[in-house]
Amino acid sequence: MRRRAQTTLEFMIILAVVVGALLCMQTYIKRGLQGKLRATVDELGEQYDPANTRGDITVEVNKDTTTTVDTDPDTSKQTTTETIHTDQEKRYGYEVVGNL
Repeated sequence: MRRRAQTTLEFMIILAVVVGALLCMQTYIKRGLQGKLRATVDELGEQYDPANTRGDITVEVNKDTTTTVDTDPDTSKQTTTETIHTDQEKRYGYEVVGNL
C-alpha cells in the first residue's frame, strides 16, 4: 500500500510541474499563435473594407415588346409580327460607400 501511495504522489508532483510550466509559458504560447495568425493574414493581401469601397456601376437595359398575330389556317391569312415598343437605356456611374 505504501508503494502505491508513493507512485500516486510522484505522478501528482510531475503533473503539477507540467501544469506550472504551461502556466508560466502561457504568454509566450499566446503570442506565438497570434504571430502565426498575423503572418497568415498578411499573406492574403489587401483586405476588403466595406467603409472605404468604391464600386463602378454600369447598367444597360434593352426592352422590346412584340405582338404576334396568328391567323386561322382555314382562311389562309399570313402571320404578322409587330414591334410595339423598343426602349434602350444606358447609365454609367459610381457609388462611394463611406468617407474617402
